[in-house]
Amino acid sequence: MGRSRELAQQLLIEPFNEVKAQMANGTASHSLVADFLSQAHDDTDEDTMKAVALTGYLVGMDTTASALQTFLLAMVLYPDVQARARAELDQAVKHDRVPCLDDRASMPYLDAILREVLRWYPVVPLGIPHVASNDDVYDGYFIPKGAMVMVNQWALSRDEDIFPDASRFDPSRHLTVDGKLKDPFVNHFAFGHGRRICPGRWFAENSLWTAAAAILAVLRIDHAKDSNGNKIEVKPEFTTGLAIHPEPFQCSFEIVNAARERHLRAMVNSN
Repeated sequence: MGRSRELAQQLLIEPFNEVKAQMANGTASHSLVADFLSQAHDDTDEDTMKAVALTGYLVGMDTTASALQTFLLAMVLYPDVQARARAELDQAVKHDRVPCLDDRASMPYLDAILREVLRWYPVVPLGIPHVASNDDVYDGYFIPKGAMVMVNQWALSRDEDIFPDASRFDPSRHLTVDGKLKDPFVNHFAFGHGRRICPGRWFAENSLWTAAAAILAVLRIDHAKDSNGNKIEVKPEFTTGLAIHPEPFQCSFEIVNAARERHLRAMVNSN
């Protein structure tokens, strides 16, 4: 327990102090913490900012990584979905350009894929605990003030009345018959509910879309092969815990657009 507390304090304090040092020597990048430090504040404000920055980092790091891993898993297991997404992308974006958020309106199927990623295996299957602020009655059950309430997001994801054949990865369930998205991404149940809904959901959905679009624009994701050239099978198996991740799986990446790869590398190197 003591070691865990020590590590938690390091994670809380050291990145913050690193930004402070970078501010002093003029090398700091634009960030939430840098903006805060550029303004007048007292020690109490600084303690709050450390907590805010750490919370945002931890929540976004783990959940976004999990969703992207699930996206890659789905692309391996459902090559027809991947092919349709790449065809949509190639039609919407010039051959030598990497997609950007301005292209998003022209690529509804990719948004549908990401909605399905979060439905197929919700990152936080039991959601984040809430507390009843007053006595309440729901569906005949009395819920006293102060009781912990958890939304079973896994059960919502497997509701066959809403999601027929729920275990299948099917982005089309999020599209109308004319190919338009049914609901705004930020209303997805995976982001939580009520006053404590994820405040970073806009950032999360933009990050997921940008990453997935770049991956599909440059790479084809497929099964890996063993030393004999045989396909290595992959199963959708996940860890347990508050937040879940796909168990490690093998896959292969093939560059399908060299011009976009060069463009993407140039973008990364310039940053």
